[in-house]
Amino acid sequence: MKRTFTFLTLAVMMLTFSANAQRYLDEVFDDVVVESGVQYGTNASVLAYSFFGEAIPENLLMDVYTPEGDTETERPLILYFHTGNFLPTPANGSTSGTRTDSITVELCSRFARMGYVVASCSYRLGWNPIAETQDERVNTLINAAYRGVQDSRTAVRYFRKDVAENGNQFGVDPTKIAMFGQGTGGYITLAAATLDEYSEVLLPKFTTEIEIDGNIIPVPMVLEDVNGDIFGTSVGVNPLDGDTLCYPNHVGYSSDFNACINLGGAMGDISWLEDGDMPMISFHAPTDPFAPYTTGILIVPGANLPVVEVSGSGDVQAQVAEYGNNQLFIDAGFMDEWSMANPGTLEGLYPVVRPEGQGVDSSPWDWWAASNPNNASGLLTNPDMSAEKGRAYADTIQGYVAPRLACALFLENSACANTGGVPNDMCVDAIDIDDLFDSAVDVVETSEVFTNVGATAEGDLTIGYECFDDNNTDGTNGAPLLNNTVWFTMTGDGLNYQIETNDCNGAAEFFQGDTQMAVYSGDCGNLVPVACGEDVNLGGGNFYSNVFFETEADVTYYIMVDGYDYTAFNADPATGEFCLNVVQVLTNVEENDLLGLNAYPNPATDVLNLNADLNLDYVRVYNMVGALVMEQGFQTNNAQLNVVDLEAGIYVVEITSGDLRSSIRFVKK
Repeated sequence: MKRTFTFLTLAVMMLTFSANAQRYLDEVFDDVVVESGVQYGTNASVLAYSFFGEAIPENLLMDVYTPEGDTETERPLILYFHTGNFLPTPANGSTSGTRTDSITVELCSRFARMGYVVASCSYRLGWNPIAETQDERVNTLINAAYRGVQDSRTAVRYFRKDVAENGNQFGVDPTKIAMFGQGTGGYITLAAATLDEYSEVLLPKFTTEIEIDGNIIPVPMVLEDVNGDIFGTSVGVNPLDGDTLCYPNHVGYSSDFNACINLGGAMGDISWLEDGDMPMISFHAPTDPFAPYTTGILIVPGANLPVVEVSGSGDVQAQVAEYGNNQLFIDAGFMDEWSMANPGTLEGLYPVVRPEGQGVDSSPWDWWAASNPNNASGLLTNPDMSAEKGRAYADTIQGYVAPRLACALFLENSACANTGGVPNDMCVDAIDIDDLFDSAVDVVETSEVFTNVGATAEGDLTIGYECFDDNNTDGTNGAPLLNNTVWFTMTGDGLNYQIETNDCNGAAEFFQGDTQMAVYSGDCGNLVPVACGEDVNLGGGNFYSNVFFETEADVTYYIMVDGYDYTAFNADPATGEFCLNVVQVLTNVEENDLLGLNAYPNPATDVLNLNADLNLDYVRVYNMVGALVMEQGFQTNNAQLNVVDLEAGIYVVEITSGDLRSSIRFVKK
């Protein structure tokens, strides 16, 4: 009888869990589908430099996990970056270092069963941990980390490009992306979450000294022209031998993401962390002998050589708390069993405290087969390693992360779902609106978060926005464009909004208060290269637009509204938030005589020939709403672009030659 009662009780408990399980907080799917070896980019690897004498292009691969049987088509995305000391296993001296490590597969599968899309990403490896001097070790390591940051941001852009150009084959929501880094991957994701400008890398500890003509000159270890920019969107070439060290991937799409999870990694420098950075969650063993828990010297596993001072999870999360970047977690007041078992610590920090007598432990969540070539060295810092122990830690990681990640992404069922907020960095490429009009030739985008100022009913939204010319020298705004505030109405079902116009022929009304100041009407098919009401994608999400206005000769400004999560808006139309984008498109770009640039034939059918007095380093082609449609690198003053696959219309070709940049229009027949 007792046995029967036990089985019945277990069955009831399982049914109760199934009934109460919530997507993104619990595992609601039974299995996952894994697509292995998906290529998300190509970039230059130095791993075999000693053999080839140059950097070799490497395909960047990932395994994509999706919940089996899921019908959702817009799901939050987690990009997972494994550990491995920036060296291949087993040469790294570690028991792990691939995108199929045991704990990696375990966590990726768990979060996919919760409803996420999870991509386990490989990244470029290679540095010299046994260099004779510490300066050389630091130099090669910061360059390895820099490449890792470029690759992580390349992965973000890959998915945004896939949504825009390939039908969203993995069913992701490009406005809800998190990075999850383990060990070395934690170094990558913490840097990707905080490095906004190349100048932040220019620290004394990342500077070396060289002798030139008897003079000692300080030189940054990472050079943007040599290594490419921090996003991996510019060409990097070593001027000494012409070796290409960075190939741009998916240029024109945003590299932004919304949340960072760090599993045993550290930050290259605490100064990278700033007020307003994205929410962060960290796990770390305070006794980690390699990555310091607070701030200290990074030690290379195996060689046990000192490298450079870094800041571990304890100090990182303390700084996050000081800035208030995890305030939404505090406001949520999590009361789950993992939060309650971790009292007195900072919100978002989970110190993995090992029992007394267990000694040091760098990654207690890892496990591996006894046949692993580095089994003996692995047991030195994880002596009681087992699959059972690793999965127990996975329980803790999953349980602590789940409610916080759902909150940071403002997902359904989360404590933050109806707070009226928008995910961090939702408005991509945000710049001050006054800066929008400073550029002479570039296609420029700006985004701002606005609060509804005039809704009268659920699903209707009237907003106003005043556009100004350049800043005056005293810091005040310049003259208002159109000399009035631009108002328009947006209607929709809560997710798919469109700007309402009079006749879907590009008509737009401009009001100052309730007074109509101007009416513009024209054939929107000629000005916007999509049908009225279709989506226009600029890389950061879906944009719904057929409203435009002309403010001065040869310049058109398009008003666009991001297709982001309007749940809060529907709940309370008076306070809901959304993103408004104003895009400047030059419709009459002049040639730059400094380059002596020519483009022919124009109009073009199959091939567009370009020639100039100077070498063409890089060519990008934009359509007339600013979307990048083609990119190619050159090292010649004569180039041919294959434009046969471009749709008929008007395009802008942007050419760079050293520090010079020029643009020219051409027509594709």
